[in-house]
Amino acid sequence: MRNSRTKFTSYKIRTAVLVVSKHEIWPIIRLAAPVLLARAGAILIITVDVAMCGYAGTKEIAFYGLANGLHVSLILIGIGSVLPVAILTASYEGNGNFANCGAIWRVGMVHALAIGISLGILMLYGEYFFRLVGQSEELSVGAGRVLAMHGLGLAGLLCFITTSLLLEGLQRPIPAMVVTLGSNVLNLYLNWVFIFGNHGAPAMGAEGAALATSIVRWAGFLILLVYVFYAVDRIRYGIVGKLRQFREFSKNLRQLGYPTALGHGMESASFLVLTLFAGYMGVLETAAWTIGMNLITIAFMIGLGYSMAASVRVANFLGQRSPQKAALSGWTAMILGAISLSLIAALFFGAPEFLSRLYSQDPEVLIIAVPMVIAAAFILVLDGLQAVCVGVLRGYQDMWFITRALITAFWVVMIPLAWLFGIHMGAGPTGLMWSVGVACLVAIFMMVYRFRRLIVKSLKAHGLAAT
Repeated sequence: MRNSRTKFTSYKIRTAVLVVSKHEIWPIIRLAAPVLLARAGAILIITVDVAMCGYAGTKEIAFYGLANGLHVSLILIGIGSVLPVAILTASYEGNGNFANCGAIWRVGMVHALAIGISLGILMLYGEYFFRLVGQSEELSVGAGRVLAMHGLGLAGLLCFITTSLLLEGLQRPIPAMVVTLGSNVLNLYLNWVFIFGNHGAPAMGAEGAALATSIVRWAGFLILLVYVFYAVDRIRYGIVGKLRQFREFSKNLRQLGYPTALGHGMESASFLVLTLFAGYMGVLETAAWTIGMNLITIAFMIGLGYSMAASVRVANFLGQRSPQKAALSGWTAMILGAISLSLIAALFFGAPEFLSRLYSQDPEVLIIAVPMVIAAAFILVLDGLQAVCVGVLRGYQDMWFITRALITAFWVVMIPLAWLFGIHMGAGPTGLMWSVGVACLVAIFMMVYRFRRLIVKSLKAHGLAAT
């Protein structure tokens, strides 16, 4: 009798999981798809930069790629500092504290400007950094100039991201998507002007691509800011008016932002180390590595879309004191992410040479890039899935564990393996790529285990059985 009752209870639980999961699929997709397109649009700007630099010469790709490694590291530190804006906004809306949504956004904007300007000034000295880490004189000078141009737009980018995080936390991701996709058109035109020297502008190569991107980032922020002021209920959501308890909101943002920024910074810095490894191999290897990483980053945006959707949905449900729905939302996001990423992997595996030729026609570069793209077909699934896991744990505001997991995976595991595979064993950029896959697998195992423990903890905290 007891066994039959247990089986019946288990059946009810499995049925409830299926029903709620089905209810979660479309809300997650509706939130993830615009976020995905917005993030993909941001990466597409860099992709177009790299591709157009390729037509200006192989060296221009190498300059842009080396600069972009450090550039992205600094961007992610800045993004990590303001990323809790989306999580806190979703939580505030879930528990009915609507005015706090605008308050945390305004505090986030102050942080975005301060961090963006500070890091932008630091980026003016990139040439000295590249020399310090042993890059050649030619690569150091070229990449340093590109990095300085990127620094002009960093504050604008962080302000745009902070504003888009407010809208994503309110589950309104479409405006940021539209602005980002529109920015690509402007970036394409400005690249044509500054890279190749049209309309009387000097031909600046990779440096011109970075300048164009900086202009586009400020334009996108101003457009999205106008939308927030005219399309969001400014009074209800605290967009305007006197900002009280600035220190308290700032403290909340920093408590979540510091570990996120550290995690982002350490993860991106580890990839910078791999880019430096490629730089030690030579200009051709650096160009091929840039192509492979740019392609895998495009696919990574799918994982990032589901990651942000999971963060918002999980945080919102926890704000409503619904831990069961929060758990199911997390699992659903992981499953959807794995399926979507597998479809993209099939495309990479089926057309590696075609994808490589989108960036370069240099046969020496293609010999190195094609096998690396084949490796990327397998690795992008793991890379994107670990991003979804990060998003789920962020919904639980478990920031410090995420940081520990990322440091373990990418510093303790990936960098030694990258040196072993890529340099010691002579596998080149393809060896670097395989080290990424192993690191992502380690991160996934760590975070899924943590997620299961958080589910049990949250259910017990609300007096529910952790069956």
